[in-house]
Amino acid sequence: MGLIKSAYKSISSTLHDQWEEYITCDSLDNNTLVVKKTTENGVISNKSRIQVAPGQVALIFDSGKILDATAEEGIYTFDSSTSPSLFAGDFGGMFKEMWERFKFNGATSKEQAVFYVNTKEIIDNKFGSSSPMAYPDPEYKNIYIRYYGVYSFKITDPFAFVSNIAGNVSDKYTKDELMEQANAEFVSALDVSLQNCASEGVVFSSLPSKQLLIAKHMNEALDESWKQLRGMEVVSVAIEKITPDDESRERIQKFDNASMYGRSEYATGRMVDATASAMENAASNANGAGTGFMGLGMMNGAMGSIVGNPLEYVKKNEEMKEKEVSKPINETTCSNCGSQENGNFCSKCGNKLERNKYCSKCGNLITGNFCSNCGTKVD
Repeated sequence: MGLIKSAYKSISSTLHDQWEEYITCDSLDNNTLVVKKTTENGVISNKSRIQVAPGQVALIFDSGKILDATAEEGIYTFDSSTSPSLFAGDFGGMFKEMWERFKFNGATSKEQAVFYVNTKEIIDNKFGSSSPMAYPDPEYKNIYIRYYGVYSFKITDPFAFVSNIAGNVSDKYTKDELMEQANAEFVSALDVSLQNCASEGVVFSSLPSKQLLIAKHMNEALDESWKQLRGMEVVSVAIEKITPDDESRERIQKFDNASMYGRSEYATGRMVDATASAMENAASNANGAGTGFMGLGMMNGAMGSIVGNPLEYVKKNEEMKEKEVSKPINETTCSNCGSQENGNFCSKCGNKLERNKYCSKCGNLITGNFCSNCGTKVD
């Protein structure tokens, strides 16, 4: 028994009326995964017409056994005298392997029927963590996060899905019937997948941008329970929001502050801000502004000029850096052998070295009696 393709486009109602049995299925929406169609007496007679719409796979069952299947849209004639044709459509050679694995199994129904399977991407499946989960962040170490988002999946093995999930359906099988169990398995696998992301160096705040990586890890984690058993695969995972718990948020803030203030320019800016706040508080001191500013002066004496005059500290700090950068290396080249030396005599040939002279004020190389840069006389 097999299917013979008789049309590539949908046919008019005039042609529809020419056959006593014409089996068709409307476009399957995002909530409908499988629809079962049969005749009034439960028998698909020879030469019946079966229509397949885009995004559908039609599986022909007879008393629990798969007779034929097609994933290519069009109109087919059911011919009981032919061998299974297994039109592949978008599934390529996959049907051949499916046929060998499932031709002796299938729906439990004792009648002939066509199972239409939705092979479009099933979107807008919401997920979320019920409690904070541990995330071994590569930067912030072990923190706890909550996450929310949506994912999509696709039925990639319709034989397995109908045989193991929707075989007992009397009319149709919807996503609502599947999602309670599927979502629990999904969140469990997502925990494992996020742990894998952490081990690959993904900081928690970057997870929303790693959809493809997370989907890859999800399919690896769900391979046995989803792909092999149910014929389903995750297509995409979109994490919309990640929220650290209160304790983790506090740790992250302290870590970021320590990292930021480790740089002198940020630390100095913080000192300027703190000094300004201290001066404002001193001016509004309950015992009088004089008392407040006296206390501020004592603090300045105890902590030094960094707090007392942070802008001057910044200036001096920058000047010291410039001097360190511009400080010359007191090396000279031996006129006899060309060796680079720091002393008064060449360490290789013993020749007395003529030292370069540098200005004591600005560090400029001096070739005469006065510095050509600042005019300082050479001692």
